[in-house]
Amino acid sequence: MNILKACADPNLFAGWFRQRDSWQAWFAFLAALFGLEMTDDQYAIFRERTGRETRPTGPSREAWLVCGRRAGKSFIMALVAVYLACFHNYRRYLAPGERATVMVIAADR
Repeated sequence: MNILKACADPNLFAGWFRQRDSWQAWFAFLAALFGLEMTDDQYAIFRERTGRETRPTGPSREAWLVCGRRAGKSFIMALVAVYLACFHNYRRYLAPGERATVMVIAADR
């Protein structure tokens, strides 16, 4: 299951997106971040916001965002952290018996 499907699933994250239309730019970002297939609308948002003409071909290792107050960045980063913690397999990086930790670190100043 990819993150966009998890966001649309009523048993997972769909309930957190009451006004889905207001989150379309974030869904385009998530598609780009995870290297998912984009809809035409998501690709239009991606092109407008990044100035890039080519769609991402794979997941990103790092992302830098410039967002204003109340843009939803903390919510989306929490969503990404929960998704990665629950749906990504880290076994190949861990020794037997070792437990993975997903951290979210943010500076407030």
